[in-house]
Amino acid sequence: MASATDKQRSLETGMLSFARALQPSEGLFWGLTANDGTKQPIEVFDKGVRGQSSEFKTKNPGKSNPQVVEAAVVPPGCDSIRLEFSMLVLPHSLKPWACGDVDVGKTYQDLVRAYADKGGFNHLARLYLWNIANGRFAWRNRFQADTMTVEVKFNGKTIRFDPARLELDNPASVEELSAAALTNSHAPIEELVNHMERGLRTERVGLDVAWQASMQEGQEVFPSQEYMREDAAKNAASRVYAKLPRSWNGREIHQASMHSQKIGAALRHIDIDHGHENYGAIAVNPYGGVQETGAVLRVDKKRGGLDAAKSFYVLRSNAANLFAAIDSAVDCNSIPGDVHFVIANLVRGGVFGQKEGGDA
Repeated sequence: MASATDKQRSLETGMLSFARALQPSEGLFWGLTANDGTKQPIEVFDKGVRGQSSEFKTKNPGKSNPQVVEAAVVPPGCDSIRLEFSMLVLPHSLKPWACGDVDVGKTYQDLVRAYADKGGFNHLARLYLWNIANGRFAWRNRFQADTMTVEVKFNGKTIRFDPARLELDNPASVEELSAAALTNSHAPIEELVNHMERGLRTERVGLDVAWQASMQEGQEVFPSQEYMREDAAKNAASRVYAKLPRSWNGREIHQASMHSQKIGAALRHIDIDHGHENYGAIAVNPYGGVQETGAVLRVDKKRGGLDAAKSFYVLRSNAANLFAAIDSAVDCNSIPGDVHFVIANLVRGGVFGQKEGGDA
């Protein structure tokens, strides 16, 4: 049986959850007219296509495969598109949303407070800003255009970035973010980082973000794709896009959208300590799962992983190591990557309960 001291330093309990600290809205796609930049919503519409069966072991190899799909394109008369979303940054990682053990809940509060006092949230805020400024949240659309900008509004100020000046694999420093800013030679980058840090550490703050890119009319736009339940898929188009209903010019339309979850996944591409050279920054999640490839970068081989960095559950099983690493750090730059990873999972939010005696 664990002593009182051990229990106070435990981060494990059967019921545990954290609320998301980054709350992006649904993203909306707009077309901008060529003459005056007036916005108009990009609509999702049905179209019939006659493709060919190409998958392995298809019933009709090489034969026609007629189907109905949803599509979205740059509207006629427009020469660019715009993806807009707002985001709240909230201090939800300061303590569990729900916890089955009072002492464990207090240990999380002590851990996060120690991390915040060493400037850890400033480090995370810069990484999240990097993924805003580089336009990762536009996903496939980012590779459709050569000329694009990202605009961030906060506290009555605006910073515009050139995403092409920033890498997607290696996080940008404050100096590199400043160099990518188009607003002026003294863009308030540190002020924006501090604004986001305040949201993570003390009080709710907000941002308005827009990605804009030059594209020719008729070019395809890629909103989020909906996952359809099997029963619903039977009567649906073979490709269904995310969309929001709205009234526009006296008629009801469906405006193309990007799921808030997909925007959030882009912003949390800050796990750079997973130990695999073939992967750059990946989205923070407890096991280092990569949806695009199916790889699992933070689980040992016997559980299907690639045996590199430790999972969230392995790291949090030794609370003393996490506290010691923070205590010995001089500032946020000397906090080990494992600690940043653990706290970033709390910022991500989720259910982290663990059965007593269960393995990690």
